[in-house]
Amino acid sequence: MNVFIHGKHIWWQKPKIRTDENIDKERKASWLELFYDLMFVSILAQLSHSLFKHISWEGFGEFIFLFIPAWWIWNSITYYNERYEMNDIRHRIFTFLNMIPLAGIAFSVHGAMGDKANIFAVSYLISRILLIYLWLTAGETKIGRRLSYLFTSGFSISVIIWIVSIYTPAPYKFILWGTGLLIDMITPIVTLKTQAQLPKISTSHIPERFGLLVILTIGETVVASVNGLSSADIFTWGTAVSCILGLSISFLIWWLYIDHVMYRVFKRNVWHILGWSYLHLPLTISITAVGSGILAIFTTSPENLVPLPVHWLLCGAVASTLLITGLLGLVSENEDHHHKLIVFHRKNNQMLFSFKVISAALAIALGIFGSSFNMFLLLGLLGIILAIPAIQGLHLWIASHLKIN
Repeated sequence: MNVFIHGKHIWWQKPKIRTDENIDKERKASWLELFYDLMFVSILAQLSHSLFKHISWEGFGEFIFLFIPAWWIWNSITYYNERYEMNDIRHRIFTFLNMIPLAGIAFSVHGAMGDKANIFAVSYLISRILLIYLWLTAGETKIGRRLSYLFTSGFSISVIIWIVSIYTPAPYKFILWGTGLLIDMITPIVTLKTQAQLPKISTSHIPERFGLLVILTIGETVVASVNGLSSADIFTWGTAVSCILGLSISFLIWWLYIDHVMYRVFKRNVWHILGWSYLHLPLTISITAVGSGILAIFTTSPENLVPLPVHWLLCGAVASTLLITGLLGLVSENEDHHHKLIVFHRKNNQMLFSFKVISAALAIALGIFGSSFNMFLLLGLLGIILAIPAIQGLHLWIASHLKIN
């Protein structure tokens, strides 16, 4: 990396807003961003394991509550990088610094609602304060400075609330956490008018970043299937088939996301971009929950009934995954943003959404009427339910291209 240009130091320069989309430049995720994502692999693993240990309504509620701040940190730094990422030493140092509190979040997940609550809160605070500093030092134009002011104002209010929570006993501590998170997530909505005046959001970088995060969550389902097989006392054809069925579910979720979301791009206005981004929160929660359910299903004998909480976790998480990928399709363009080809015509896109709603309803029906099924039947039927929109999407894609040709 060069640190001199025409005799001037560039290793600690003021961030300048990126204009990749305005100049029609395709932008890829940087190696630093990929390295940063490794911390979220750890956090996702801890969150998934925590849910696996406490599959209940209370355990699922805690899982969601702790997932949101971790996801919000990732989302916030991703959008900061979208606007101001620079390949200089300053940016690297602050990325490394931000990875340290993420380690604290991963460490404290299992006791975040108990004796490790303040460790979790302090870790979140440090990450947010670092980001606030980055926004404060960005914005070389009038509009850029206004965006930085709006972000730092909203985020600072949240930080103050989280600081107060450290000295507040439970359950009020967690009410303050929720209030701070709500302010954090509302703040970007307040800035939409300002953001509309900035250079356009990249239609190559942002989809790739979110796609990589989804891949990490799907990875939890793959790990769950393999760990379930390796945890068996002895290798049997039953456990092998269960592992294959679990992997098949992860393959189909990948198929649905890549073909129906990743090969397209959000509609090009700030409201659709915001909705597209925020829909990835329940999507990543759902996919991670699928992984916890797959791992938990291996704790029962293949011929025995799946415990009702595990049964409902899997059916509900699969239904949610289907429904949210359908909603993502509604706020996406119909063309392949990599090759500028039509993926789905508008009518076909609406039909595909209907298939996903029907498939989600089938998953819920399986939850209601399939409580007497063993793991083979449950995993097999969930795989078939996921395959319905995947195959239909492939059919519609072929039909669209035959019509074009």
